Amino acid sequence: MFIPPLSEAKEFARQCFRNLSTADGLIRFRLCEMVERSVVATADDEDCDILRVSAYLQEVGVIHSSRQKPLYSLQMCQHTFEESSGEELHSTLVDCIQNHVRSGLARTPEARLMQICHKYAVTHYLDYMLLKARISEASFEKLQMERIEAYSEYLRDHPRSTLIERQLQKLFHPIR
Repeated sequence: MFIPPLSEAKEFARQCFRNLSTADGLIRFRLCEMVERSVVATADDEDCDILRVSAYLQEVGVIHSSRQKPLYSLQMCQHTFEESSGEELHSTLVDCIQNHVRSGLARTPEARLMQICHKYAVTHYLDYMLLKARISEASFEKLQMERIEAYSEYLRDHPRSTLIERQLQKLFHPIR
């Protein structure tokens, strides 16, 4: 079972995001960095190496479709990394990539944490950067509420929900 090195995952994401506009590519890579920071700040018994790598790989499929991003991300990663290594991707990494936005389908603790961190980062970073200027205020507020409900749902079901939420709030809303 193969886990790409973090440096290779980052470089793969950078190369994929070059297919987007310059601004969108930079924003997407920054989102990956925010997800990585989130999983590092909140991980406990979870495999931090897998979480850090998946923070970059879960986002690459957006170059094909934002709705089918997990499917395309997984296919792209399997094609690239399984061919070069000759091994299948680690099943926990696959779970993180495939189920980071799919409610109730995550099988591993890492994928459950990835769901929370991804939704939180998207809500507090990406939506503001990408969408606020592009959609009506009412649509933006509706989308934000849907995202907040999604990560709140993931948090409610997690045994460390209070600690995870506290760490994410420190990360995204530091006291000044």
